[in-house]
Amino acid sequence: LYTKYGACQAIQMQRSRAAAAVPALRQAFGSDDLWLRILAAEALAGIGEQAKVAVPEILTRLAKSDLKNDPRNMEQRFLSFALFGGRGGLISRSLDGIDRKLLLKAVRAGLQNQDGRARGTYGSVYRNLSFEEIKPLLPAIHEAIVKPSPSGIMFASGIRVSGVALLARHRIKEGMPLCIQIMEINKWGKRNRISQCLKTLKAYGPAAKAVLPQIKKLEKDLLAHREARMLKPIIEQTQALIKNLENTNETVKLRSIYDR
Repeated sequence: LYTKYGACQAIQMQRSRAAAAVPALRQAFGSDDLWLRILAAEALAGIGEQAKVAVPEILTRLAKSDLKNDPRNMEQRFLSFALFGGRGGLISRSLDGIDRKLLLKAVRAGLQNQDGRARGTYGSVYRNLSFEEIKPLLPAIHEAIVKPSPSGIMFASGIRVSGVALLARHRIKEGMPLCIQIMEINKWGKRNRISQCLKTLKAYGPAAKAVLPQIKKLEKDLLAHREARMLKPIIEQTQALIKNLENTNETVKLRSIYDR
């Protein structure tokens, strides 16, 4: 078994030169050993394009859970990286030709993973699906914004910020109050998180006037913050957004997550 572990890791390092190993890796991915399955998936991801034939079986496995033997879904965590991770995920750049039924089932499952970094990989799915394709996932996307991952908190904001940006891109009104909610100005990583959420609110254009009172409260809270000096660029960004919204009378038609 340990020889197989080592072989998978060696093959991963060979990248596309190891394409001939794809059949053996797919066989290893069917193993009863959890760690061998993970290493086989990582090796397939390392090979790249020529290993995409294995995507359906990886998606199928990712959507499953084994609470008895893997209560925190660590296998799902690693498979998320292998498929969707920004550094070499098999389908992180394109979802062309990928079975949508398998994909949506896997994404719904992955967005509930306990690890913030694993959840963050699904931002690549958000970028690569049209509105009609993403529509069935909106409830799961909404939940992943509202309920942060309980571990991997250094990365927990990633999928939440990606989620509200997705909602803004498709003019979905529920994203605006969520932007305010996830700023969390007293938690770690606030500077980048608040800045990204303000950019997302700006993307809503005049429609963001609906949350103007909350944005003004944010300005007040930031000015009174013990780190106000460090947050000066964010305060200025907030003030600029307020000014823009106060000086517009335009309207924008929005969608809802619950539209049919």
